[in-house]
Amino acid sequence: MQSRWYHAPKLHVHRHGHSKKVGWLELFYDLIFVAAIIQLGDFLAVNGSLGDFGLFALHFAPLWLAWTGFTFYANRFTVDDVVHRLLVILNMFAVGAMAIGSRSAMEGRPATFALAYAASAAVLATMYARTSRQSAEARDYSRYWGGVFAATGALFAISAALPPAYAYLFWAAAMVLILLAPLSTVATSLSERFPIDMEHLAERYGLLTIIVLGESFVKVLSFLNASGLGEQLSYQLKGFFNLGITCSLWWLYFDDIAGSEVKQKKGHWMSWLFGHLPLALGLTAVGVAVKKAIKVDLHDIPEESTRWLLAGSLALVFVSIALIDSATERANVQVNERVRIAGRWGAAGALILLAQVGGTMSGATFLGLVTTLCVAQVVFDLMMAPLDFTTAAAAGAVSTAEIAVRRQAGTAQQAMRPPVGTAVRLGAPPELRRDLYFFFLEGSWGRVIASFGFFYLALNVLFAGLFMLDPTGIAGVGETGRATFTEAFYLSVQTLGTIGYGVLHPTNEWANFVVTLEAAVGMLFAALATGTMLAKATRAQSSVMWAKTLVITQQNGQPTLMLRVANARGNDVVEATMSVAVVVDTLSTEGLHMRRVLDLKLLRDRQPMFALTWTVQHVIDKDSPLFGLDLGPTSRLSAIVCTLMGHDGTYGQTVYSRQIYQPSDVHPGHAYVDVMSQLPDGRMLIDLTRFHDIRPTSA
Repeated sequence: MQSRWYHAPKLHVHRHGHSKKVGWLELFYDLIFVAAIIQLGDFLAVNGSLGDFGLFALHFAPLWLAWTGFTFYANRFTVDDVVHRLLVILNMFAVGAMAIGSRSAMEGRPATFALAYAASAAVLATMYARTSRQSAEARDYSRYWGGVFAATGALFAISAALPPAYAYLFWAAAMVLILLAPLSTVATSLSERFPIDMEHLAERYGLLTIIVLGESFVKVLSFLNASGLGEQLSYQLKGFFNLGITCSLWWLYFDDIAGSEVKQKKGHWMSWLFGHLPLALGLTAVGVAVKKAIKVDLHDIPEESTRWLLAGSLALVFVSIALIDSATERANVQVNERVRIAGRWGAAGALILLAQVGGTMSGATFLGLVTTLCVAQVVFDLMMAPLDFTTAAAAGAVSTAEIAVRRQAGTAQQAMRPPVGTAVRLGAPPELRRDLYFFFLEGSWGRVIASFGFFYLALNVLFAGLFMLDPTGIAGVGETGRATFTEAFYLSVQTLGTIGYGVLHPTNEWANFVVTLEAAVGMLFAALATGTMLAKATRAQSSVMWAKTLVITQQNGQPTLMLRVANARGNDVVEATMSVAVVVDTLSTEGLHMRRVLDLKLLRDRQPMFALTWTVQHVIDKDSPLFGLDLGPTSRLSAIVCTLMGHDGTYGQTVYSRQIYQPSDVHPGHAYVDVMSQLPDGRMLIDLTRFHDIRPTSA
């Protein structure tokens, strides 16, 4: 038992064997942070220039660092007495004062904001001073970080007495001190001695992301409710665009970042941590931008400040996600992670281009393209989505050794037999995962056509945007002499497809440069698309039919395993070879489980002309691996693997087919029904409707 009034803080490190849960006090502390974010966002909503965004970022960074400082303290120490709660509440007052002083600070009077941050840092330094006195184990750690926050608080306090230009230099020095503090030799040594609880930390930053994303809903719904415009169709459409953007960002973070593991290499967790600063900054700006975007007329050109605020903040978000992705490893993802990172950078670049050329398109086109870019990232993630479990325990897996023991004891069930050839792979190295070429060849035609269709449209939108950097460089447009985005898109389509009708054509150096670049990209794209589709379309496909069951029947006085196959296409397949192997579980006297693959000797393993049917036979004599082997639920036999290879005269290529049978597919005392007969004109008739039928034998 410990006193709720006063007790010593306990050091928490991840090696203690359990992850720390987010406490109610931490969630309560987040509320004041939400209020501060809203105050900063209100300034950005009124002042949306690039300089104003820089001023916004300058004041957002200390606020985020104050939140991060408290979050790390809560990650390191477990304490919940009255003294700690009062200190946290005092810190909340300081953060509230930062929110109140943020407007005057961004108007050139930063003293109040600076003193409020100094007070917050002083409270945090006091918390560390307390743990330094009461926890001998964490004394070195507490003194180091308590000193860091005391120093940053002092720099901010001094800045309050200086003119704004000099004050901001002190702010920059303080923030650089905090950002560099984890990189020092002392901090690295302390981190090795006291490992961070990354699960708790990931949960905290995930909650912060939820809070910041929720700001966009609050701002949009508040505006629509106050203005009474929510029932108009145009505002509902714009609300749909904004909802698509916000939901896409939520999806990307919690389906990507929140489910990834930080790489163990040195410095990666720092990239993960500080990548969340521009991410939170960008998400806050997105919340402000969607409120401004809801006011954009769908038929008019959106204002420059609105375009840059929305597209620029989204670009910052995607760059931040790319930075965090480079420091994390998403378990069991289907495609190499470098493709995922390249997709984030590509989206960021496209958004910057849209911000620049958005002045040549309607509000509906601009918002639609921005939303499409965000949704496309989600669709891309779904295409390469990992499995829904990351460990064998999470999958409910039972070791094969345990299954072998149960079979030997006669307690195994048929449902527990692991199928061969359908293995689920966990933990494959990122560099050995599937690349896009393999991804397309293995996937369906729908995947390939949809992907290349999207790439085709995306390339044309991209080059249309490049053309619109100088709208006067295209001839054949309207009376104004300035091309619209639609006309630039059509010129891009003609250039990419090497059509060249001659009506729309480039007239200046910039437009000709874009045409030259697009012509080169178009040739590469056409080559890649053609090569991929041709490789997929011309892959030799076998037409081998495998009987659903195997039979064991007496032949010449000996039990014989039989397998029937047929060439359903009936074309010319020559030099067909068949191999049959059994997979048997073995358990050594030491308890070591191994899975052995034993070949079955066939009466005939080669067919010079495989055009009709072929009944493959294996005599089960005393030399056969199947001799005396039980085929019931407790059988050591895991599978029977059959492989057929031959040269297809139609394709001019080697084709192959494989079939895997379970012990339950073997039917002793049965034979196949005859499917071959002869027509009156002498031709052979193969009745494949009865190909799988079997009949019991008399012996």
